[in-house]
Amino acid sequence: MATPIRFGGIASGMDTDKMIKDLMKVERMPVDKIKQQKQSIMWKRDEYRTMNSTLTSIRSIVDKMRFATSFNKQNAVSSNNGVVTATSSASAVSGSYSIRVDKLASSAVLIGAKNAIDVRDKISFNGDFEVNGVNIHVDSDDTYESVMKKISNSKAGATISYDSINKSFMMSSTSTGSSAKIEIKDPNGDFAKIFNITSTSAQGTNAEVVLNGTKMELENNSFEFNGVKFDLKGVSTSDVSVTATRDTGDIVSQIKEFVKQYNDLVDKVNQSTSARPNRNYRPLTEEEREGMTEKQIDLWESKAKVGLLYRDDILKETVSTLRRSLVDNVKGLGEPNSLSDIGITFKGYLKGMTGELGKLEIDEQKLQDAVNKNPDAVMQLFTKTSNLDQKDPNFKSETGYADRLYTDLTNQINKIIKRIGSGKVPDAVDNSQYGRDIDEMNKRMQTLESRVALVEKRYYKQFTAMEKALQKLNSQGSWLSQQLGQ
Repeated sequence: MATPIRFGGIASGMDTDKMIKDLMKVERMPVDKIKQQKQSIMWKRDEYRTMNSTLTSIRSIVDKMRFATSFNKQNAVSSNNGVVTATSSASAVSGSYSIRVDKLASSAVLIGAKNAIDVRDKISFNGDFEVNGVNIHVDSDDTYESVMKKISNSKAGATISYDSINKSFMMSSTSTGSSAKIEIKDPNGDFAKIFNITSTSAQGTNAEVVLNGTKMELENNSFEFNGVKFDLKGVSTSDVSVTATRDTGDIVSQIKEFVKQYNDLVDKVNQSTSARPNRNYRPLTEEEREGMTEKQIDLWESKAKVGLLYRDDILKETVSTLRRSLVDNVKGLGEPNSLSDIGITFKGYLKGMTGELGKLEIDEQKLQDAVNKNPDAVMQLFTKTSNLDQKDPNFKSETGYADRLYTDLTNQINKIIKRIGSGKVPDAVDNSQYGRDIDEMNKRMQTLESRVALVEKRYYKQFTAMEKALQKLNSQGSWLSQQLGQ
């Protein structure tokens, strides 16, 4: 609908448009107030979402620590990396292994006679040959390089390259071991003519090793035994020892990372819940924004967003819940059965360091000693499960710290989602507390906007009537003056 053209103040000489605009400022105040309330809720929702991301991040760390595999990483070390290197998986069995490499597995290889060419030269004839049963067709426009690519990119299981130093071609199978082969069918001599390779077959060889006194033949130069992967690098005349041990350093690193993430969470919650809001800075109205620069708006809004989660109940409850879970011992365990037993304690109040209260601190030497002494016992602190029913009041006290925190964090994350929504649905169908609040505000604003529009229309109608009346009076006055002047 087009906006009507209005000529205000022609008869009265007053700026009626400005007068109506000023009157409408008062009428729009209830609308602006609701818009400000809505903006505050939306900002608060964003703050909650940021906090939920932090909770989700620490939960992912805790989730891994619920399972023994996270604490069972092994570290494998070889006494001679020139002969064999070793890596271990979480399922590796700790122990020492003795290995002697008598022979490495090899691929099938064909080497041609000296053939001084430029790989970019054209073949200049048509031909066909087979490599391991795969037909390779050669056109006169093909170059040595393009024919090499045809072979290497085919399903023949072989690659061919040109040695520019020795001036010869070499073809090798892509696999190793006695099953690796190269078989050339070259009835017209095209293969031999191109590559100067006269041999038509080759076979790979198996690796031969002695592991813990047992002779073995392998088709590859790598194999896995008891969760330890051995990569053969060279032959040896004497035994090489490979030792797989529990990676205690990794356990310590995981626990330290958990403590860091927990302390970061405490920091963020303390900062968010202790920052007082400045009542002098509220969300800007549209009219206020029109009179400001972008920089001024950003500065204002940064101050208006301070204290949005001041004394927030969910966040304060989150920290206190996690703290209780970490303070309580894990029942059913011998020593260690608490975090303090492995050198992790809560910081007390220190003058001038109020922000440190409630954080965890680590005695790294005590932690390292505990892990070195009994890594399984430390693992149980975090991974222990309870046979009790989850509704049993003693269930939580019999579970490890990782399971406790995972449950606590999940509950708090869900509480925040219940308050602000998942962010995956529009506000109109968001059934969260904030979703319902925003939907209600939108409806109220719509009603008020309609009412404001009617009031504005009425004002213009009244002022227009006034202008018409004044214009009529002015006309009558002019006529009367003319009559009196005759």
